[in-house]
Amino acid sequence: MTVMDGELITTAQAADLLGVRIATVYSYVSRGLLRPAGSRRSRHEGSMFLRDEVAAMVDARRRVRRGRFELTIDTAVTSVEPSGVLLYRGHDVAELATLESFETVAEIVWGGPAGEDDWPECALPEPNERLGTRDIVLWAISQAAMSDSDRESLSPNHFRVAGRRSIVAAATALAQRNGASGEGRVARRVLAGLATGTPSTSVERALEVALGLLADHELATSTLAARAAASTGADPYAVMTAGVAALGGVRHGGASGAAYDVLRAAMDGQRPTDGPVAGFGHTVYTDTDPRAAVLLDLVAGFDDEIAAATDAFALQMRRQTGLAPNVDLGLAALSLACRLPRHTGETVFSIARLAGFVAHGIEEQGHPLRFRPRATYTGELPRPTSGPE
Repeated sequence: MTVMDGELITTAQAADLLGVRIATVYSYVSRGLLRPAGSRRSRHEGSMFLRDEVAAMVDARRRVRRGRFELTIDTAVTSVEPSGVLLYRGHDVAELATLESFETVAEIVWGGPAGEDDWPECALPEPNERLGTRDIVLWAISQAAMSDSDRESLSPNHFRVAGRRSIVAAATALAQRNGASGEGRVARRVLAGLATGTPSTSVERALEVALGLLADHELATSTLAARAAASTGADPYAVMTAGVAALGGVRHGGASGAAYDVLRAAMDGQRPTDGPVAGFGHTVYTDTDPRAAVLLDLVAGFDDEIAAATDAFALQMRRQTGLAPNVDLGLAALSLACRLPRHTGETVFSIARLAGFVAHGIEEQGHPLRFRPRATYTGELPRPTSGPE
C-alpha cells in the first residue's frame, strides 16, 4: 500500500504537533513509540511520519487512563530510564552521590560549576520544637525568603542563591530543633537534627549519599507542582514551597515512614497485609530502583542482621508480587541500620529535593503558563427548566 504525500509529515512537523524537540521525536522512534513512514522528500527533512499516527500519540498523551494523565516535558536536568539508569545532566547518579558532597551534587543538578564556596549561612530564630519535618522545612524557606532583598528575581543565578540559602536554613533549623548548633556541611546539619548522641563519620557519609540520590527524579509529582508554580512567575522560594507542599503526602515523600513500619514488622515475623506494600514497586522502573540498590549496599556496612533481614524480605516480596525494592525501602533499611528515627527518610527527601525544585524552576522560566490541562466533565447534565403548567 502506498502512502499518499498528504498523509505524511516531516520530523519538524511531528515535533510541533507533539510539543517536543526534534531530538525527542527521534528518542520516541528509538524506543519504539513512533514509527517512521514513507521516504524523505529531501535529505534536509529527516524522517517522515504518518500524521494520523502522530495525532493518535498526541491524543493518547491527553487521555485519562486508569486515573492518570500523561505529560511529557523536555528537560536537561535528569534522565530516568525504566531499565534502572538514572542520570543528573549526564552523570551517573549512583557514582556521583557516592563520590561527591551533596553541595557538589546540587551545583551539578543546577547546571553550574561544581563547588561549595558560595553556600552562605542563614541566621534563624529558634524554631518551634513542635514543628514536624515538612513544617520546619517550609518555615526555614520562609525565613530565608524574608531576609532576601532580591527575592523576586527570577534569574538562574538567583534561583541558585535561593536554593543554597533555603537548603542551609532547613538543615540548620532541623539541627537547632534537636538542640544542636547547626554547623558544617548540609549532611552534618541534617544528621544533627536526627541523631541522638554523637554519630560516626560513616553514618554522616551514608546520609550524604542518600541526599545526593534524592536531589532530583525527573517529573515526580512534587517537581511538577514546583514547575507549575515556576511557570506562573512565582519567585524561587514560592517554587520550593509548592514542591515541598506536594512532597509531604504519604504516597510521595512520606512513603519511607510506611516502608520503615513494614520492614520492622517483617523483621518481627509479621506478614504484610494484602494490597500494595510500601517500599516495593515503582511507576517508572521495571526492576530495582537504582537509588535503592545503592542504599541497600550501604546497610551491610552498619548492621549485617538488618541487611540480611531486608534482603530476605525483598526476595519474599519479589516471589509473591514480582515487585522490586524502591528508594523508600532503601531509606527505611538505612535508617534502621544507622539507629536513626522513622522520619529520617522524609527528612532526607524534603531537604535533598529542594535542589531539584530549583533546577526545574530555572528550566521552566522559558515556558510561561503552559500548564493548563483540560478536564472531562462527569457531573450532572443541565436540567431542563420547567415551564408554567
